[in-house]
Amino acid sequence: MGLYVKGVLGSFSGKVGTVVGANWRSIDYLRSLPKPSSKPATEKQIAHREKFALVINFLSPLRELINIGYNDDQQAKQTGFNKATGQLMRLVEGEYPNFNIPYDQVVLSNGGMQPVRAVVGTGMDGMDISWNTASNLYGANPTDVVNLVLYSEVTDDFFVFQDATRADGLYSITSEEMGGGDFHGWIFATSANNAGRSKSTYLGLIEF
Repeated sequence: MGLYVKGVLGSFSGKVGTVVGANWRSIDYLRSLPKPSSKPATEKQIAHREKFALVINFLSPLRELINIGYNDDQQAKQTGFNKATGQLMRLVEGEYPNFNIPYDQVVLSNGGMQPVRAVVGTGMDGMDISWNTASNLYGANPTDVVNLVLYSEVTDDFFVFQDATRADGLYSITSEEMGGGDFHGWIFATSANNAGRSKSTYLGLIEF
């Protein structure tokens, strides 16, 4: 792939001969057309593809949230989602074809704000997530939005809650909202204007 400077005719998008012109994040690129390979994929290539597919399928439903959590800078050469993907790729456990997501190491947000240290309590009616409301360290504010993410391995569904602030100190979810089951949980804070964020914290496997 090559970077090119606009000429008298300007940049172009699409295929011209054996090259393709494209624009990504305000940068114009030229790349050659891919050539089909007659060689069968190696076991290492197949394993990499399977691992990549596992990570992409897991993270894709949270793409928008992850781009916020990783401070997706439009001037950067890599999106926030791509950063999270690369990080999780390095952490995937197991050997091909038995790869596993290490849920306790998944990072959905990575920033310098004061983390949300939460405690989860469950009962017949649902769950309560409580956290320390102190907001005098590392850019934290009472108005910070608390982002709660729950994931069910059984149904492969994510549930995202963004209705609480750091000052609230408590968020309750009823059984009617979620149904029963086991859920992996993560929590992190973002500033009201999305300019700041904390690193996400894994809440463990929540049973209710």
